[in-house]
Amino acid sequence: KYVSAEETLKLIAKQWCTLEDIMKLGHLGRNSALKAKKKIKEKLEKQGYLIPKSVVPTKEVVAFFDIDIPYLESRVSSKEFIKNM
Repeated sequence: KYVSAEETLKLIAKQWCTLEDIMKLGHLGRNSALKAKKKIKEKLEKQGYLIPKSVVPTKEVVAFFDIDIPYLESRVSSKEFIKNM
């Protein structure tokens, strides 16, 4: 399922991402999302961080998928601008 810019911004506004969030943000199935989550978690644990079992930091998910936040914000703001005309 396609996730709009607005939905993406709502997902990345949270501090932590669940598996379902990773699936949406990466446009991945369950198994691929589990692999991505595992890679993110292992990277952070190697750096000495303790990460909860069911979530990973959203900041790391954004970096992993190289999500362009300014672009998404511009898409949302331009939609709002058009709506208000």
